[in-house]
Amino acid sequence: MLIGHSVSDADGRILTMDQALCDLLQRSERELAGLSYADFTHPGDVPRNRRAVDALLVGQGPLRLRKRYVRADGVTLWCDVHVSRFTTGFGGRLVGTIHHVGQDALTEGPARLWRAAREADRMMRRRRAELGDDLFADHAWAIMLNAYLAEAEGRLIRLPDVAEQSGISTGMAERWTNALEAKGYLDQRGGSDGIVQLSQAGVARVERLLVSSSREAG
Repeated sequence: MLIGHSVSDADGRILTMDQALCDLLQRSERELAGLSYADFTHPGDVPRNRRAVDALLVGQGPLRLRKRYVRADGVTLWCDVHVSRFTTGFGGRLVGTIHHVGQDALTEGPARLWRAAREADRMMRRRRAELGDDLFADHAWAIMLNAYLAEAEGRLIRLPDVAEQSGISTGMAERWTNALEAKGYLDQRGGSDGIVQLSQAGVARVERLLVSSSREAG
């Protein structure tokens, strides 16, 4: 569910927020102004949040992060945050769009989904090593899975990385990412060497598959 937007300076200090977002965090805009986003992010999510935002260049967004905010009363809230970096005459701005993630979307838990994604990636690599890529390759799933893992671990993944991690050539990776983008499952920024991210639809489909596989396994 879309809650609202925030605007920060280039270093992540809050300049303004929509009232609905202030209400979600149980803080006034005056209280939030001047704080870093890290000040109300769950401590366990701060390191990867910082790495991802610091690496985000102008024009490469939006970067999507799933993270926990901490309300004034200490309650933890899961949110999907889309961050874009813009250049201005004031040294740059970070603009965030915040969606609250309901409990229904967290039934399996982000940590369990990450472990399921890691196991799926491990099995794909083992299958390729044992049986070969010519008959047992699944390039589309490998690309989506690697994009999901990069996001879950707070990394930015580019097209050459996608190719290497999926065990295919850069040209083939570009063809598959273009096809996935046409389906609405991927977003690409910055051309042939740009950032590759799952769209909201892509994340939803990957997580449904991971939930299904984790339930079958356990």
